[in-house]
Amino acid sequence: MTIEELIDLQEAGSRARVLGLKAHENPYLATHRMPTGDTSALGDWLARHDAWKFGWEAEDASREGRIAAHFKELISIAKRGALDA
Repeated sequence: MTIEELIDLQEAGSRARVLGLKAHENPYLATHRMPTGDTSALGDWLARHDAWKFGWEAEDASREGRIAAHFKELISIAKRGALDA
């Protein structure tokens, strides 16, 4: 996936939140989009799912006035993951 595709997916997630869709309505959760057995396809699917979800969550946090807390939590999770590696 290119950086442009990543940004487009994040924007799509953000737009979905603006339009009132719920997080569980992520289009990458649709059965026809889920990978079947190919590990490289699984990585690509997960990246796309996460990019859309990130855009949705960022928009959701900004609407509730908790954007700073949202990004602090993401940084904390990333740091914990780095420590576990």
